[in-house]
Amino acid sequence: MGQNFYIAKQPILDLNGDIYGYELLFRAFDRDGKLKAIFKDELLATAKVLVNALNHFGMNSLVDENVAFINIDQEFLLDTLIFSIPKDRFILEILENTDVNENTVNRIKKLKEMGYRLALDDVHCSNGFIEKFTPIFPYIDVLKLDVSLVKENTIEKYLENFKKYRFKLLAEKVETQEQFHKYKAYGCELFQGYFFAKPTIMQKESIDPAYKKIFQLVNLLDSEYTEMKEIVKELESEVELTIQLLRFINSCYIGLRTEIKSIQQVVMMLGKKPLKQWLLLIAFSKSMESEAKMAKNPMLELAQNRSRIMAELAKKMRNISYDSHEASFVGILSLVDALLKIPIDIVLDEIHVDSDIKDALINRNGELGKLLDLVVAIEKFDMPKTDSILDELHLTNTELSDVLQKSYTK
Repeated sequence: MGQNFYIAKQPILDLNGDIYGYELLFRAFDRDGKLKAIFKDELLATAKVLVNALNHFGMNSLVDENVAFINIDQEFLLDTLIFSIPKDRFILEILENTDVNENTVNRIKKLKEMGYRLALDDVHCSNGFIEKFTPIFPYIDVLKLDVSLVKENTIEKYLENFKKYRFKLLAEKVETQEQFHKYKAYGCELFQGYFFAKPTIMQKESIDPAYKKIFQLVNLLDSEYTEMKEIVKELESEVELTIQLLRFINSCYIGLRTEIKSIQQVVMMLGKKPLKQWLLLIAFSKSMESEAKMAKNPMLELAQNRSRIMAELAKKMRNISYDSHEASFVGILSLVDALLKIPIDIVLDEIHVDSDIKDALINRNGELGKLLDLVVAIEKFDMPKTDSILDELHLTNTELSDVLQKSYTK
């Protein structure tokens, strides 16, 4: 069984009523079994929203190719975790209770220079508020006017002042058609509120990786002596992390053109530092959860066994068009539909898997498909079929025995 993950999203519309983006909001069950929107630790809530969006849902399935707004409190703003957020997919929403000081201004300026987009949340037009946030106005891309807080008799004065900046005006908490037309006349280009749509609760079953394994990988990445092949080997033994990593890479790169053939390829695409930041984000989001909830699913272990056996068999085969990493990859993904309770073709489309690997998994075609058939036959103790496939693959029973002994003693 997987674990259920929740997130809420509320659309943000442009002047034509088209989707500009979505605000992603924290949702979780409390002790009474009620879905809640408020969390006492804003930093942890932000980390959980990011992990759920990037790893469990996948950004493309959650918001398509639109941008996502996410709340960033002062602690998260100044934490290095913020650099784990893909800048092409998110607009960072600075909260109204942020303390504007030298540290926050410098961090906001740095984020802007790095290409991040920023919004300022819950703006109300008062002298104190405007004076407080004026130092960061040059770096803001979207100014969110809270229509429930704005005083009608003062707004035009402030709107005139806003014209010297380049940010878009967004009217939030719009609840009536009258408010929509009024703020459209004021110059707002974007709109959000119950008048258009309430937040939609999204649910998805996914796999939660073991906490200890995350830190083992982080330690490996921290070591200057660790080679990438060691990282790849560790990830190939962790099915749940692999699936999340595949969703993450597709969440970060819209329209990823390169079809994925192996975990080695993904690790090389990311590099050590982004991979470490991704792992730390997962670790932090899990920091208050009990490891007792992370019981191993037997299917995960079966997928790991398949991965090891297929990789070892591939090493013994000659004149093949794939390598052991690709064989391992097929083994890892061979039970993904049963684990996630989602048809395998949908999962593979979502994570942009190489067409040959997809064909092997869905139709059992090609050399990799035949290798997967062999492993399944072994699991079922179907010896006639095992012997038949061994002949087709030009493998001996002795070679198979060596592989099985090596794989099951790990």
